Amino acid sequence: MNRMVTVEAGLTVLDAIREAGIQFEAICGGKGTCGKCRVIRVSGKVSEEGSVCAKFLTLDEQRKGYCLACLVRVWTDAVFTIPIESRIDTPQILLDVARTIGTIHPSVHKYQVEKNTTGPTAILGPSIRFTGYTGKRPVMTEEQRQVILHANGPLTGVISLDGGTSRLISLEEGDTTGSLFGIALDLGTTTVVGLLIDLITGEVIRRASTLNRQITLGEELVTRIAIGRKEDGRAELRAAALGSINEVIHKLTRDAGIMDSEINDICIGGNTVMSWLFAGRDPTPLEYVDAHIPTDPIILTAKDCGIATGPDVLVYCLPAVSRFVGGDAIGDVLTAGIHKKMEISLLIDLGTNGEIILGNKDWLVSTSCASGPAFEGAGMRSGMRAMRGAIDTVKIGLDGHVTIHVIGDTEPKGICGSGIIDVAAEMARAGILDFSGKFVDTAPGVRQGENGPEFLLVPALKTATGKDIVITSEDMAYLMDSKAAVLAAITVLLQKYRLRLHDIQHVFLAGAFGSFGNIDHLISFGILPEFPSAKFHRIGNGSLAGAYACLLSIDARREATEIAERMGYIDLLVDNDFIEEYWAALRIPGKEELFPSRFPKKHRIHQTGMSNSVSNSSSGTSSGSFR
Repeated sequence: MNRMVTVEAGLTVLDAIREAGIQFEAICGGKGTCGKCRVIRVSGKVSEEGSVCAKFLTLDEQRKGYCLACLVRVWTDAVFTIPIESRIDTPQILLDVARTIGTIHPSVHKYQVEKNTTGPTAILGPSIRFTGYTGKRPVMTEEQRQVILHANGPLTGVISLDGGTSRLISLEEGDTTGSLFGIALDLGTTTVVGLLIDLITGEVIRRASTLNRQITLGEELVTRIAIGRKEDGRAELRAAALGSINEVIHKLTRDAGIMDSEINDICIGGNTVMSWLFAGRDPTPLEYVDAHIPTDPIILTAKDCGIATGPDVLVYCLPAVSRFVGGDAIGDVLTAGIHKKMEISLLIDLGTNGEIILGNKDWLVSTSCASGPAFEGAGMRSGMRAMRGAIDTVKIGLDGHVTIHVIGDTEPKGICGSGIIDVAAEMARAGILDFSGKFVDTAPGVRQGENGPEFLLVPALKTATGKDIVITSEDMAYLMDSKAAVLAAITVLLQKYRLRLHDIQHVFLAGAFGSFGNIDHLISFGILPEFPSAKFHRIGNGSLAGAYACLLSIDARREATEIAERMGYIDLLVDNDFIEEYWAALRIPGKEELFPSRFPKKHRIHQTGMSNSVSNSSSGTSSGSFR
């Protein structure tokens, strides 16, 4: 990486990497539980927790100097290499956003300033008006008033109508009423994605993205909540998020040839934890099942939160429903429009945390499940993000022959979420996995690894890392756990509202999971049930689309609040039905009634068993229909 950093003796290599500002895999935040923060020691005196390192590293890797950055403390000048599999390079980030707004009516508008120093009204002092503005007199500071009164040339006022109050948020020299810009942001757990929007036409001018700098502190939400309990940890997390947000904003404005100060409005979609940390709130209450989560949107000024635009620009965060169903899920609903449909719809957005929403225009209910980062490529031996070098598509023949596609059409470094779903479904179809997700020892491609059976996906000679890309038995156990959690969560919602598979008319898939996942594989592996009457829709980044909608329409903001206020929430952590359904979902694909076409024999008995039993009684023989 060609980077040098000075740290106190005794700090970990991970601390040094953070100090250097290098984006680096550290899923668990330095707790030594993920095994992803791999580095290679070249020189220097260090101490390490060897037994824990050995749990995640092969003997060959240990001989080559591999160690875990979070478990190695440096005591002298030292040199480390960050291997290619630990680097975060050119991530594939979902930037598509659906146009969901008809009439454009943003919360900010521009008006030319008029001041009258003559005539009858001037007896009481100069009057200030805004050309074309109708409504309550805008609130302005004395400083703004003096700027207007002493201006020698034309001025344009930027007025915000959000929150039921009309405010003058900034003044611009000259007539700038022909330009009005806003930023829509998806503040994700892993990525920050932004759009520069023309608020007059609704046009998306520029797109930009970066990784959320919080990931070096820990990828999982529970890790960040734990860090955020302390004030200094909260400040560090907030600064990391703001650094990413400001980076995206600067990319957008630089590419468009405008100044950061020309941004007039900002809308952010993000889960509850991300929104609270961004606002500087103590996230400790989010650890508790009975936590009260306000359904009002968080509204701050750029000055209050540290965003590098005009100080009085308002920053609107979409409202949350519960501790794990936040503004990103509200954005999904706005984008999918399920709150306006007569038919019953199911909306699924899977990432590190999974949000599932069920309902129609009359009612909405939500839940969340800890699906873990498996669907994003984390927590797996050869797993990685969807970036250059990641396997994103897999096909396996009945003879075990593997065909892959790699992002960037280069040598593979590992396998990302969509590839993991593919390989699991394909291994099950090819008989490499049994119904419980365990390897069949005699199946082609299965071999004995250091920690048990594993499937060889790509041999070392054909990889960018020089190491085999494999799916291990531990990987499959982790993936089965994740898929069971999602399937059980969906099943619980259906049961509580006494709905059958045929009752679901629309299934909306959001996020990267919904955009890149093979729907047939999602069903055949048992992440989703079969919905025979449903149409499947991919809505892309619903969180970003929701922020975009709220940026262009003040009515969409009211709609977002109404959705949050009327949406119910079922907490699966205290739901007895969830445990039962989870255990039932720990097989491929899952309960037979959820996958009628996958179990044709018993499905046929269930439909025609009565008539068959009558005909059988006369012949006294077994009917072929029962086979």
